[in-house]
Amino acid sequence: MSTYFNDMQAALDAHLDTMDATPIAWPNIPYEGDGSEYLRPTFIPAETLQASMGATGKDETNAIYQVDAFSQRGSGRSTLPDTIADHFKRGTVLTYNGTSLRVRSVSVAPAFLDGAFFIVPVSINVQTYTGART
Repeated sequence: MSTYFNDMQAALDAHLDTMDATPIAWPNIPYEGDGSEYLRPTFIPAETLQASMGATGKDETNAIYQVDAFSQRGSGRSTLPDTIADHFKRGTVLTYNGTSLRVRSVSVAPAFLDGAFFIVPVSINVQTYTGART
């Protein structure tokens, strides 16, 4: 059984976890923050396409790893989006369980308010080539 999607997310999660001391609200795990800054990653895989000929040709998968940077509403501009972008800079190669992926680009979406938080989404676009599923 192939675990490519899980491996991609694990590589990204592990790299995010090395960023700094900012708390992280991991997917599907209850998070009880203290109301200060924190991050919330979301793995969004896109379509997987055959990248080379033949039944055993490589597959290309692109994905977005969106990291929402939460800060207190009314606390001013946060440096978290730039810190995330610097940590996942273009060209970074991450590997987990033999699956390697490359960061293609990093961009920041417009910020928005939600309750007591000011949220800035940071999108990390990644690409990987894997063996065909058999």
